[in-house]
Amino acid sequence: MFGAVLIAATLAIASMPASARPVVAVDEDRQLDAYVRARMAEGDRELLAAASAYREAVTLDPDSVEIAARGYRQAVLAGDKALALRAAQGLETAGTLPRDGTILLLIDALDNRQWDDARGLVDRIEKEQNLAFVVPFMRSWISMRDGPYDPPNVGVGEPYAVFAVRYLEEQLLLQRLALEDVAGAADAYQRAVERGMAMGPAERWLIAAKFDDLGRKDLALDIVSPDMSEDADGRALLSRARKLYRKTEITPQTGLAMLMYRLALDLFGHGEDNATLSIARMASFADADNDDVRLSVMRAALAADFPDVVVTESIRISRNSPGWQNSQALRLRGLMAQGEGDLAVSQARQLAASVDDPQMWRLLGDVVIRTGDFAAAADAYSKARALTKGDEDPGLLLQLGGALEQAGQWQEARPLLEKVITLAPDSAAALNHLGYALADRKEDLPRAIALLEKANTLRPDEPAFVDSLGWAYHRAGDQAKALPLIQSAVAAEPGNAELNEHLGDILWAMGRHFEARYAWRAALAGLEDDNPPLRARVEQKLNDAGIKTPS
Repeated sequence: MFGAVLIAATLAIASMPASARPVVAVDEDRQLDAYVRARMAEGDRELLAAASAYREAVTLDPDSVEIAARGYRQAVLAGDKALALRAAQGLETAGTLPRDGTILLLIDALDNRQWDDARGLVDRIEKEQNLAFVVPFMRSWISMRDGPYDPPNVGVGEPYAVFAVRYLEEQLLLQRLALEDVAGAADAYQRAVERGMAMGPAERWLIAAKFDDLGRKDLALDIVSPDMSEDADGRALLSRARKLYRKTEITPQTGLAMLMYRLALDLFGHGEDNATLSIARMASFADADNDDVRLSVMRAALAADFPDVVVTESIRISRNSPGWQNSQALRLRGLMAQGEGDLAVSQARQLAASVDDPQMWRLLGDVVIRTGDFAAAADAYSKARALTKGDEDPGLLLQLGGALEQAGQWQEARPLLEKVITLAPDSAAALNHLGYALADRKEDLPRAIALLEKANTLRPDEPAFVDSLGWAYHRAGDQAKALPLIQSAVAAEPGNAELNEHLGDILWAMGRHFEARYAWRAALAGLEDDNPPLRARVEQKLNDAGIKTPS
């Protein structure tokens, strides 16, 4: 809508007779054109195009605070470090720099080894109390480079202490490795393990390579072990890690990147998608070669509905990287989000055929199932299972059983779903899937209800699980128990078409026909276009109830 207004305004000027047009300099025409293109791209959520146009607009009008502010945010989201820094410097001069911009200025000072400036910026971050958890760590990293070294000290009285202490072992581990302090690094690693710190694949390989260089091959092999399949050669993996990361220097930028990366991980799923992407981008500005960071950028971009960024970033992760498979999974999801389902399936098939790897076949199943081809998904999951050589993965079995059930092969699906319950008796997702499938078919209803009650105990207030239990009671003829459960599920997710359909079915069974019709209409209103079977089913129920639906 904004783009249309800008176009209309521009056309209005262009359509004036030459004698009536305002006299403007050629540069002002170019400025307006660049700004219009930038705002249009921003309004259309074309992130990369917006950053490109803002780059031109900032160059043509370097004194505009408004252009710098908009250009700064789009540059951060797009990963354009040069534009972000240029805009940030202009905003700093104007006294309007966003507080996350102080982190960018710190990164620039570190890049240029301006240690006094870096110290001043760390003090400023502490004073501003925005992202202040980085303060003790960055003071320590700077002291490592400018001397004398002072380990990070997280003061217990600081407001950020509870947050910062979570990252202490990791930061100490990276610093001890940078200092080639073998004993200190080994101690920090052990404490990180005890805390349950989850390392990304690239970080594991980097740390393993450094420990190997320091003569602790035992620790190096232990660190790469999560990447090992049943018959994988740990020494071969360690050799790959050394080739990739032996010459990689651990710097203050490494430490800052990992702090921003950890913060981005903590922000995922909390509804702050643009903020999460901005933080992940700051991590990438600090360490552009960190594939764990790049994967976090891809995940954040996908959540923020910037699938073009996901596809672009995936190209930058090499096939030799430990994060390559994850990057391909995200790339395919990005293609699906762009509406390129056929291309995503085609590329997933090529990947699965090119390597004898169960994860690639599983990835193919994940992509194909999104297209609604459950039989093809089941075939892909079956191939993945065959390649695991008897090492049954409950998650893969659940995917295979679920795909077979959706494909109409219930007799083949049920034993697999039962096996998942045996292997993972506390898997709420597995309990819910099997319980719902049994209830929907009116098979062994007492057991179906028991499975679903357990799922709801394990994961209370999960709308899908509440709905499943309510549906089971409905199939058992107990509408009095079914109705409040379904109503609470709909209250939690009022736009969910399937939940509203279930509510309508139960109300109809109770003779509350007017309310049932209303619920079915709500189901149609919340229905996505990619579910024709559900649409046809609900429309048929309304037609049978005497309500005509649009053709």
